[in-house]
Amino acid sequence: MNEKKYPFVSNPRDSRFLTLRSLQTFHGRSRTGLYIIEGIRHVSRALEHAAPESIFLDPSVLSNRFGKRLAHRLHKDGVPGIRLSHQLYRDLTLASEPQGIGAVLRQNWTPLNALAPERNTLWIAAESVESPGNLGTIIRTAEAAGATGLFALGPDCDPYDPATIRATMGSLFSQKLIKCSPRDFSDWARSHKVAIVASSPAGLMDYKALRYRFPAALVIGSEKLGLSEQLLECADFVIRIPMKRGCDSINVAVATGVLLFEMASQRRGAHLNE
Repeated sequence: MNEKKYPFVSNPRDSRFLTLRSLQTFHGRSRTGLYIIEGIRHVSRALEHAAPESIFLDPSVLSNRFGKRLAHRLHKDGVPGIRLSHQLYRDLTLASEPQGIGAVLRQNWTPLNALAPERNTLWIAAESVESPGNLGTIIRTAEAAGATGLFALGPDCDPYDPATIRATMGSLFSQKLIKCSPRDFSDWARSHKVAIVASSPAGLMDYKALRYRFPAALVIGSEKLGLSEQLLECADFVIRIPMKRGCDSINVAVATGVLLFEMASQRRGAHLNE
């Protein structure tokens, strides 16, 4: 097999290319339920969880041996695809050095009413994280800390944004993703006895002083406004990260990492003491 058997597209007005371009927008992703990924690492990790709807290639830069085998395998499995001119392919990637292989996948949202948290699980709930890079870093950190999934509680929290996906470094595919309102999230947490832990500079408790109980969900807010009053009021605990005088905040992704790993450490300790 040779990936050149895929049709070649060089016209920027070609409907096949325009469909791919539309998935770079929130509207296009919402309308179709699809999203795009680019790069060997992302495509390889995605295949561990789901089959792609289609792939797109730039043979002029697809030189990596593993990447070529990946393209060969997908073609052999009958996955539809196209070859793009170098310029069109560059229009679809945020990478400074594109790797020549990308894929279209279907978004995978877990319905809230089908979600029953297991004992000792750890979750993230993001109300409104505007920066795709921050959200992607949070998802990557969540996997590293052993979190199970992410609740997207606001329209500004889109884990399928291309910049978010790139920042996750493939961790997106290991996480359960749930889209719901803050009220539905708090009702779910209450009904399943999930402790809601809110992070706020105004929190009364040092994050290391709290003895966390599980299952638990760490709730984080936007970079500018923090958490809404609604989520602060429904939280079981509101914690803060103590800082030296003169500094009143740190990056939301950094703060999330600090809190997640403390919670994960306590969870491991509790498990060992059982």
